[in-house]
Amino acid sequence: MVRAAVAEGAIAQLSGRRAVVAANGLGIARKLAQGLKRHGAKVVEIRAALTSKARAEQELADAARALGGIDLVVHASAGPLALRSMPVEGLSPDDWNSAVHKSMLATLFCLQGAHAQQHATGGAVVIVGPSTALVGAANAVPLMTLAEAQRALVKSAARQWGGLGMRLNWVGVSPAEYDEALAELVAPQTPELGPPPPALQRRPLAQDDIADAIAWLGSDGARGVTGGTFNLDGGDWMVP
Repeated sequence: MVRAAVAEGAIAQLSGRRAVVAANGLGIARKLAQGLKRHGAKVVEIRAALTSKARAEQELADAARALGGIDLVVHASAGPLALRSMPVEGLSPDDWNSAVHKSMLATLFCLQGAHAQQHATGGAVVIVGPSTALVGAANAVPLMTLAEAQRALVKSAARQWGGLGMRLNWVGVSPAEYDEALAELVAPQTPELGPPPPALQRRPLAQDDIADAIAWLGSDGARGVTGGTFNLDGGDWMVP
């Protein structure tokens, strides 16, 4: 009964809201889109790569026309090379450009596209990344660097656009939930915490737990929240 009551209350959070999910190629994209629909949002999923500011603005403008506006933008960006195990000593400039720089630009372009749609009316933007970036992971340096750069961009943009009524936050999820390709990623362990599972004894799921939190960030209930880091990995990494 308690679970049902929570679900009913959560669904009302995005009733009538318009959301865009832009996470080209990542496994979490479809799950988040389905989860936000469960919360009553009208959702458009952008599957195209955001390779330029013009492309991002066009994709978001098309989504806005289809929805009648955009209240919430959810974005994740990491190319195939960023999801591979790559030791630092073997990285070439081309590897770095493909694994980090291109995906970081996609995030910048997505934020610029969101600004074009929300600067006059306000709205919410949520960037999603692997929570392991908060502590680092051996052989996943490009992905960890990318995620931390995205988180820093969110905080700075949140300061710049807060006066416009735009709220931007970063959400960290377990690597395997971010994308299936990371299921075997070896995360660092700490002696005081011990091995998995996380504190909640389970991995929060994108379509359920994570979508619930993102729905709250897109709702009026979070109207005072911006520039935040939210760790939704079940308590794996209890760090700011």
